[in-house]
Amino acid sequence: MLYRFRSRSLAAWSAFAALAALAACSDAGSDPTGIDARKQPKQPAPVDTTTSTAKPFYAGAYLGDANSQPATIAGAIRAFGTLTGKQPALVKTFHSLNCDFTAGGWCGQVLRAAASTGATNYIALDLKWTGAPSGGVLDAIVAGQADARLVAVANGIKSVGALVMLEPGWEMNGNWSYAWQGVMNGSDAGAPAKYAAAWRHIVDVFRAQGADNVRWVFNPNVGNALTHAASGATSWNWYANYYPGDAYVDYVGAHGFNGPSVWGGSWQSFDAMTNGAAADYMLSDLAARYPTKKIIIGEFATQEGSAGQKAQWIADAYQRMRANPQVVGAVWFNASKEADWRVDSSPASLQAFQAAMADAAVQTAFVPVAPSRTKLASN
Repeated sequence: MLYRFRSRSLAAWSAFAALAALAACSDAGSDPTGIDARKQPKQPAPVDTTTSTAKPFYAGAYLGDANSQPATIAGAIRAFGTLTGKQPALVKTFHSLNCDFTAGGWCGQVLRAAASTGATNYIALDLKWTGAPSGGVLDAIVAGQADARLVAVANGIKSVGALVMLEPGWEMNGNWSYAWQGVMNGSDAGAPAKYAAAWRHIVDVFRAQGADNVRWVFNPNVGNALTHAASGATSWNWYANYYPGDAYVDYVGAHGFNGPSVWGGSWQSFDAMTNGAAADYMLSDLAARYPTKKIIIGEFATQEGSAGQKAQWIADAYQRMRANPQVVGAVWFNASKEADWRVDSSPASLQAFQAAMADAAVQTAFVPVAPSRTKLASN
């Protein structure tokens, strides 16, 4: 059955709303709590959005629940390509550790159907499993309690026989009761280290199974869901405290949504949402703190605003990402859920998205970086 995701309690949504309202929206080390991780976030330098660059850019999409099933996903990928002018290079789906990723399993069929179109699968992996603790799960993962499921998932994904992007425990710095979030695992200065240790354990299990077709994507939520301000390292919940280390991460990124009618607050530009003060200057900080890592925005979208506002937001977002030398891809959340995030929510919005996809540098076949495991001293 389809794994349901992004359900948040009313209190959790309220916390997220506060962040949305306030959003005027590097040395890479293996120790997420060391002295380098204590640096303040890097404030953004001006971005020249008029400069064209030939760097490849990989547009991705999440296509919604109904379009993310074995019988529908391949057709939905092709239909999205027809609609927008470019088939997505990255296709995101959401799965848990209970999933069967073998050829006979429901989740495995989803991945194989998506891969049959030439798209690269991008999995958001929920770290819950049958028998997991009722609250936080990070200590249990580190202790090996999820190893049987991790081994099965690793071998299932390995059997896909194609590249798979994997985002375990997304939005770890959020405050909406995900079992892997810091707020659910002590809600104190020790929580990020637990997350980093759990991430490393997961990667080690996959590597032990020979799942070398995986690339690992670290995607916090923009800003800080506890402080709703540019607090940087003064908060234990700062995103950089969760980083598991260069040898365990292939790409970095962030999730962000402009939804004032959903969470309150004012309309936020793409720049303010990802790189403003209440976003903790995250996009600039990622680029400066992890200069060897390319950036993939793992989820983003905007609702409609006044006439033409969403269209302008889309045009500006892709222009800025294309002008940023470290941003190589972004996954549009193309579903009508909390709001109508879809690219065709209005004719003007669709035209803006089509114009962005018409850029010759927007690629339909994803080319990955070399795996981070090559940086391990043991290899």
